[in-house]
Amino acid sequence: MNRKTLIAFVVLGIVVALAVVVTRQPEKGQITGERPRPVPKLAAGSFDTLTVTKGASTTTIKKEGDTYKITAPAPYVADQGVAKTAFESIEKLEYGSIVTDQKAKHTEFEVDDKALKVVVKKGEQTLAELLIGKNVGGNTLVRVPGKDEVWQALGSFRFSLDRDTTGWRDKTISTFPQGDAEKVELKTRDHGHATVKKESGDKWTVVESSVKVDKLDNTVPTGIVSALGSWTTNDFADDAKPETTGLANPENTVTVSLKGGKTLTVLVGNKKGSDDFYVKKADAPQIYLVKKYNLDRIDKKPIDLRDKTLCDLAEGDLEQIAVTHEKDSYTLARGADKTNKDKNAWGAAKPKGLTLDTAKISSITSGFKDWKATGFADDQSPKANGLDKPRAVVSATGKDKKKSCTIKVGAETTDKVNVFAAEGPDVFVVPKWSIDRLLVKVDDLKKK
Repeated sequence: MNRKTLIAFVVLGIVVALAVVVTRQPEKGQITGERPRPVPKLAAGSFDTLTVTKGASTTTIKKEGDTYKITAPAPYVADQGVAKTAFESIEKLEYGSIVTDQKAKHTEFEVDDKALKVVVKKGEQTLAELLIGKNVGGNTLVRVPGKDEVWQALGSFRFSLDRDTTGWRDKTISTFPQGDAEKVELKTRDHGHATVKKESGDKWTVVESSVKVDKLDNTVPTGIVSALGSWTTNDFADDAKPETTGLANPENTVTVSLKGGKTLTVLVGNKKGSDDFYVKKADAPQIYLVKKYNLDRIDKKPIDLRDKTLCDLAEGDLEQIAVTHEKDSYTLARGADKTNKDKNAWGAAKPKGLTLDTAKISSITSGFKDWKATGFADDQSPKANGLDKPRAVVSATGKDKKKSCTIKVGAETTDKVNVFAAEGPDVFVVPKWSIDRLLVKVDDLKKK
């Protein structure tokens, strides 16, 4: 090998060596060690307590084994899923860069001293404190109390921590497999009582009742079991007094007997405000507040077991429909339109000379099939519900004359959503829309 060749190999070796060194060096500004963090890494098992302050509410959640409990402001049962998600969100925290170190930006980024605050502890030792701010670009801004730097925490996790004490509590009132229900008992404050037992499927039979139930509405016991099988509260009433709740002498007591001899009994007390009710389980001290819509399927009286069918005539079985409603009274009958050769076609028998818009008839003629009320009026007296002088009367006559129904229409309920109506001696609560589609203006029936 001559000298020139040797020199060339040496130079080439030096160039390769330099290239290797250069490619392994970090870029300018690149961090070569562990990325900076505002607080230490909080791995699973390294902490067991979170204290979360949201506004004036401070809640301490402690992990013991695989379960979670609330220890402050008072011992409460924690929502296990909610607590688990919160702990995991802290364990997974990773950080990007500092967004700003300007104190003037704290309020804008929602990390000022009033922000959502999380304190992480192991026993009594505080490991980290964070103020959780707003979400920006899929990430969350955070700040350590007492420091000006605002950090970018990776991911959107504020939702898992942003709760007051009520939000951390377990809101389950009752839970059981619906298929385990065997019997339902109802007892009211005025000594009404009823018992129904499960036969098969959704079929139930009445064992005994303080009111006569000729035909059972199977949806009532089925609805009770379905609701109680996974019943949750809207809020808690920890400091409510017995004289306020009415639970010492409940308005209603509902008991479900389950397979294996177990029973669940819930008590329904007084109403609070316009839409909340006090309830509790008979064997536990906790008092809950539930909304009316959350209670409607459970708070049933013996009379509610009755079938609520107002009328059940299919359009093909109808012969005549008569609506008495002041100036907008009308009667529709098959074959009433003498100009129509189809004797089965609907026409106007009253008022005389009315030519029907056939496109508007189906909404009326279809209104009598499986027409059901939603419940019974608390006060069954006609006068209390505007039925001593009904504002309208709706009659449907079937081709089989034995099949007919007459519904008297009374006043609207206070919520304006329902109407009181009577079919025979019973006073029902009926959806207003199902009445309104029949109480149409005569002028709207005319063919234009």
